[in-house]
Amino acid sequence: MNKNSVVWTRFCAAALGMLAPLLAAAEPWRIVEQPDLQQALENAPVLQTESLGEPARGVNVWERWLVPNPDGKSWDVLQIYFKEYYGPTWLCAVDLGTGQVKKQRLPDHHQFYLSGRALGFDGKYYIATPSRKTWSMDLFIYDPATNTLEDRGEIVPGLGGEVRPLVTGPDGRIYGTGTRGKQVGLYIYDPKLGKVVKDFGPVGPSHPNGAWSRYVMGVDDTHAYIASGMIPAWYLVAVNLESGEQKVLLESPTEKVMDIIERFPSAFARIPQEGGASDKEYWLYHGQATPVTNGTPPWPNQASPWDKAVPKPEVYFDQIDPDAQGNAVLWYRSREDANREKTNRTAANTKSPPPAQLPKAETLGWKSIRLEGIPTYPHRINPLTILPDGRLYGTGEDYVGTFLFDPQTDRTTYCGPRVGLAPYTTIVCGGMLYLSGYSGGHLFVFDPARDWNLGKGGPPGNPAPNQGDARSNPRYLGDFDKTTRVGLMHSSALGADGKIYFGGFGLRHYTGGGFGWYDPKSRKMDGFWQPLSGYAVQWITPALDGQFIVISTIRAADELNNNRAPEEAKLFIYDVSAQKIAREIVPVAKARTTGLIIEVAPGRLLGLTSDREDPKRSILYGWDVAAGESLFTKALPSPVSTDASWPHWVDPSYEYLAFVLGPDGFVWTYLKDVLVRIDPKDASLHVVGKLDPVGWPTFVGRDVYLSGNERLRRIRNIVRAR
Repeated sequence: MNKNSVVWTRFCAAALGMLAPLLAAAEPWRIVEQPDLQQALENAPVLQTESLGEPARGVNVWERWLVPNPDGKSWDVLQIYFKEYYGPTWLCAVDLGTGQVKKQRLPDHHQFYLSGRALGFDGKYYIATPSRKTWSMDLFIYDPATNTLEDRGEIVPGLGGEVRPLVTGPDGRIYGTGTRGKQVGLYIYDPKLGKVVKDFGPVGPSHPNGAWSRYVMGVDDTHAYIASGMIPAWYLVAVNLESGEQKVLLESPTEKVMDIIERFPSAFARIPQEGGASDKEYWLYHGQATPVTNGTPPWPNQASPWDKAVPKPEVYFDQIDPDAQGNAVLWYRSREDANREKTNRTAANTKSPPPAQLPKAETLGWKSIRLEGIPTYPHRINPLTILPDGRLYGTGEDYVGTFLFDPQTDRTTYCGPRVGLAPYTTIVCGGMLYLSGYSGGHLFVFDPARDWNLGKGGPPGNPAPNQGDARSNPRYLGDFDKTTRVGLMHSSALGADGKIYFGGFGLRHYTGGGFGWYDPKSRKMDGFWQPLSGYAVQWITPALDGQFIVISTIRAADELNNNRAPEEAKLFIYDVSAQKIAREIVPVAKARTTGLIIEVAPGRLLGLTSDREDPKRSILYGWDVAAGESLFTKALPSPVSTDASWPHWVDPSYEYLAFVLGPDGFVWTYLKDVLVRIDPKDASLHVVGKLDPVGWPTFVGRDVYLSGNERLRRIRNIVRAR
């Protein structure tokens, strides 16, 4: 631990030590009224920050498609590079037949990630994705003959959705779906006429949390087949193409996700079962679902648009992420060369040799194409974390731009493009950094003493370690969603039992909260969700040296109570030794959320939440955790946040809603855009100044580092000597 970290740790310990006797549970919490606080907030000075550069740079690379060339002898690789879902987006069309790379800027405000895609009988590649401006379906067509993408504009008004699959029918027309409010939609596009010839409107069951389609749909000569979900279950809907008549053929168990697998000229469905039973599969043909008993479908064979192409090449993408100069490398080889190597290894009865003994990629049939001039972008910085060695760990939003910053030297080290998740919460335990967030509550661990190697592969034969491999740094540990149902872990805390606790909430298939833990010793993770079904967990904090974990929530639809939301949000007190929720507290009557929380003295909890009766005000409150007693409430003349719908699911870089104990013993937070310090002794607020944009404060000694902007910012000596 460096000098600054030691000083900061001692400051915090000393501050709590001084406050403990003042705020002993037996004494009242004497609160200072502040009639001039509103004026002080309005007159707050503008804080000047020092810029430390744009450390979180990068571009997303995980979306790519393979399209056969018209000659049927080679393929194009369509590599998509995008800053965030809606742009800027670039297409690098790599023609493996000629080696040509054509770079094209795609229209903004379109999410090409998860777009619907289908190869037509005309050899063109059809891509459907809605516009963020109109939320209506637009069509794009890639022509492999020219290696360019054409924008055909809007084709279906009022049809959007995050998942919008396309499929080519046996009649040569393109069939697509998407979302229309609480139902899915269906339409037919005729490539010969260049227009939609039929819009079926909304189809299938209605879903209370909005309808979703699965990633693939099916169609035969009489019916289209769509998987419609998400709450309470998934339904397989068959729509008669002639009459529009629709019916539900199959239903999945609650929370089990069905899949449709295309098998031209129709498809089959895979339906998960409860109790660990094997999945069931059904042929989908002429409006019926028939159990699969062998590999022979009930329809006659028919050539698909893909059949005239040679087998897909093997493509290696470990070096597709551009370097600092915007250069990347794509490797590929024919399927014949790939099979030959496998055959030779099998004949020699040998496993793949270690990387140091591998032959050069070129001798195994690999060829490389260089991609140049790929734009990279700075990203807003997520909340920072102080590592045991004093460096700051940071990430950019949109899954890119992981970096380390050394406050002693002001040196930034770029680590890699992403950590396998959008990190919403990080916590240090045993010298390691644990990270969790979206999606599914993925959990990773990073060893700061080792070099970062996640996603850093070399040429073919020398890939990056699998993310769950012991060699990987960071290393994937597992998912919390299996036991907690969370889609996003939002907060973390250390327990007295040595476990790391996490709180979060569900997304899409579940609206409530979840609470989980990871034991670094046993390497086991577990958790629960039922007591939090109507309460999405936003923040957690330890109390009484980690004997309790206090869980702060926001009201949510309770699926265990007919999807009714409770009347008011609660604090839940989890007893670490008893391994159960020991107490439920309502700190503010009828409140939508219990808000930000932190322990400021043993057993004394300070909280900050919105005022349900006045959106321009907020409420500061204090509670005795052990006794479950309210100690005070104090009205504040400002909203907590600049965000009118706070709190909700937002990008982590916007998570400036900090409640941080500073080295001075004060709690630092924001009222709207004004940074303030709260004295736990008497709940008095002291204005520090305005920040634009606001950002999570991370203290190193008397300096503060701020997230929330593309630039890393610092304010020197902001903490006053106590």
